[in-house]
Amino acid sequence: MSAYEYGGPADIDRAIGLLVALDNTQQNALAVLQFDEAIEELHGEYSKSVADPRYRPDDDFIERLSGYLAMADDRENPQLD
Repeated sequence: MSAYEYGGPADIDRAIGLLVALDNTQQNALAVLQFDEAIEELHGEYSKSVADPRYRPDDDFIERLSGYLAMADDRENPQLD
């Protein structure tokens, strides 16, 4: 697993924002479906984490979340590449 440490609902919300932005610009129907599935999963985990502050998603989800946040960092700070 990467060095990322789960930061709670705010991290999930940030990933949702990234994927919604990507989804809105996507022309490929298959990619849109993949983004929609990921967004749906993120919303589910976000709801659980807001409802119970002690809730921690499983490691597989956290690994995917880490990747989404890394993409968000790359988009927000392209000069750091």
